[in-house]
Amino acid sequence: MEEDFCFRCGTTLFFSQDSNTIFSGECEKCGQGYAKEKGKTLIESRKDSSFAILLYSIIFETENVSNEKINNISSAYLEYDKRYLKVLIEDIDDELTNPKRKLTNFHNLHGTEEIARDYLKRLSEEMKKQYTTTLNQNNG
Repeated sequence: MEEDFCFRCGTTLFFSQDSNTIFSGECEKCGQGYAKEKGKTLIESRKDSSFAILLYSIIFETENVSNEKINNISSAYLEYDKRYLKVLIEDIDDELTNPKRKLTNFHNLHGTEEIARDYLKRLSEEMKKQYTTTLNQNNG
């Protein structure tokens, strides 16, 4: 099996075999969990992936996601701890700037990689806008 590296910190990953086709592991440096199916690309494990929940919302989308849906999803995240939102937005922006994974591997998305990346880009922009608006309202 080829060497895989942690998406977050770049540390070499080591895997144990969970079944005949599934391997799992955790980064020794930062603790990020990973899974790998034999013959497929590395994915973050669902339990601590910053992308899994976001991408689950568009699993059946085969066209670009509507602005209304993006606004609704973004609004739902305003309830989360602001530190989590900051990290989530940073992770999205980092993935969009420096792609490290194939997004359609999460949940076997029905749409294309382009649809998933467009969605994350627009979602990140909307989250930043809503987050800033909320902060300004709370401080004003």
